[in-house]
Amino acid sequence: MFSFLSKFLHRPVDEEKFGNIVLKELKRARPSETFTLDREKFLIQYGGGGRIFLHNVYIDYRRAEPKLRKAQIDILVQGVIAPSVQDMRFEDAKDHLLPVLRNLSSIDLLRIEGGDVKPMSEAMEFRPLTDELGIGVAIDTELTIVQVGSDALTRWGKTFDELLQVAIDNLRHKTAPSFYQLGPGFFASNYGDHHDAARMLIQELIWQLPVGGRPVVMVPNRTCLLVGSAENTEALSILIDQARAILLENSRPLSAEMLELVDGSWRPWCPPGALGQKLRRLQRELLVGDYAQQKQGLDSMLEKAGRDVFVATHSLVERKEDSQLISYAVLAKGVYTWLPKADLVCLLEGETADALFVSMGDFLACAGSAAKRLPYVLPWYEVQEFPDPHCMAQLRERVTSIAEAKA
Repeated sequence: MFSFLSKFLHRPVDEEKFGNIVLKELKRARPSETFTLDREKFLIQYGGGGRIFLHNVYIDYRRAEPKLRKAQIDILVQGVIAPSVQDMRFEDAKDHLLPVLRNLSSIDLLRIEGGDVKPMSEAMEFRPLTDELGIGVAIDTELTIVQVGSDALTRWGKTFDELLQVAIDNLRHKTAPSFYQLGPGFFASNYGDHHDAARMLIQELIWQLPVGGRPVVMVPNRTCLLVGSAENTEALSILIDQARAILLENSRPLSAEMLELVDGSWRPWCPPGALGQKLRRLQRELLVGDYAQQKQGLDSMLEKAGRDVFVATHSLVERKEDSQLISYAVLAKGVYTWLPKADLVCLLEGETADALFVSMGDFLACAGSAAKRLPYVLPWYEVQEFPDPHCMAQLRERVTSIAEAKA
């Protein structure tokens, strides 16, 4: 009975109540500032275009023990009201510089919601690690972490690569190696400082772990670095399972990519056979969610701009024959469309015409410049006109199906 009452009294609040609690604490901490809760987007806006995204903090709040939940809110509030580090001198900032890994499609989403259509290279200072991940440099203080932008590089007279080297050296000396073994040839980081994932950039740490073969890693969020051997199928299977649990249950998901270390560089890698199918399934499940979030943001952005554009859905279907997930997007004749990248394009010439499925590669090859790549990390294509008769004749010769599609 008492256990039930304890759970009932300490159950976490819903999103709206959580937002109101944070809003109240921010106003109490800084009464001179105007804070506004956007319930639809689950964020708080404040002066100068500042935005506080609440989703990840809310996940952390819900997962925390009841007695630690208020601390989650206190940390957020203190970070917002802390003195700005943007104007720090390099001499004062250099010891606080650390590398950070960023999910680039998440940055895209923020840009979409802010109406920013510049290429990513103009919006943020970073170095690509993969198509999905970027490496940034941040000023990490006790209360806040702020990514270094082009203004700081100019003010300090430094290049990004110079700062990145300083940041990696700082992380290298921040604390002693801390990994625990989950099984033969499989290790997980245990630093507890929110910089675990970035430690994959310290390659000697990876080589020192006795994985028993060519090292591969996964970084499902910033607090977790998983390391295994490309030759150890049992370890790889556990690694994928661990990454899945973190990506789907924890806050701040980072990446479902598996990376191998080749000639001093990290490259995306997928194991062969059933393990590869298992990894690709996880990646596709996350990708459909990323596209859904971006579609919602693009719909809102286009509506505000008064543009009549159909943002197509990146859809998934499970193939009965082998349980593989196949993606497709629909392009209808006469509809100005922004088309997400998928395995297949479903072409609709009219209400009575049969749908034609073609591979995305065949469609793009035929469409040419008529399918214009948009400036986002997740591939979107602007298609103003349906394929002409000549192109359609070529595509009809290459018609495929979900059953025949390559997963």
